[in-house]
Amino acid sequence: MATVSSVPDAPRIHPPTQRSMEVEDEAPPRDVARWGAPPAPVLEEATPVPLLRGTPTPPLDLPLPVLVLTEQARRVPEAERPLVAARLNLQLSRMARTGGDRLVADTFLRMLESGRLTGLVDAKGRTCRAAAVEALLSLGFPYALEVQPEDLAHLRANTLQRKAHRLKPGACMAVLVGGIGAQVVHEALFRQGDSSLLTSQVGLSLLAMAALWLAPPRTPVYRVGLLMLTLVSLAGAVSAALGVAHMGLWVGLAGLVAAFLAALREG
Repeated sequence: MATVSSVPDAPRIHPPTQRSMEVEDEAPPRDVARWGAPPAPVLEEATPVPLLRGTPTPPLDLPLPVLVLTEQARRVPEAERPLVAARLNLQLSRMARTGGDRLVADTFLRMLESGRLTGLVDAKGRTCRAAAVEALLSLGFPYALEVQPEDLAHLRANTLQRKAHRLKPGACMAVLVGGIGAQVVHEALFRQGDSSLLTSQVGLSLLAMAALWLAPPRTPVYRVGLLMLTLVSLAGAVSAALGVAHMGLWVGLAGLVAAFLAALREG
């Protein structure tokens, strides 16, 4: 009788259950975390910027060009002050030519009321105060009515003074030339020997008069000429009167008168 060999049973394959299918369909948690959206950044609170506090710049009471010139005229040496005053007078005239309005008129009024223009005179003798009054008057109605009486009086006085100053250089020269002529006649009638000192006196007097004629008042050249004419004339007059040296009495007296007129012109 044939024997039947026993064959081991094959492993039994169980069909997948519903639970196992659900587990297989689900992605592992680590994969979800790997491909998920990046975490939202944590917003840090912005540090507040402190506000810088300080004193605000005050508004300018005068236009910048006028303010610069007025301050410069106060700080420059006295010899350079007439030049700065002339620039300021020119700036005031330009402002008046641009046309009259309330702002320009108030600028002129503030300058006159503040006293910043006191003592500022150009080389021709025109004061900055008079220039401001003229500029305000040139604006016409109604701004011209706001000029103060004392400012009008200053304008009239300065105008008369400038007209008088235009004649005084010629008057000084005429007086000195007249003295030299009188001295020539005196020397022709009364010869007194060596006249070298007299010639030097006449030459120095004419040189000083040339400085007074060409240089504007209140300038170093003008004052050097005035000092030279005064000293030379005084020395000549005293020496001739005392008989110490042969110098011109008439030239000395005429030179002293001319120096006095030149001093009035500067003042």
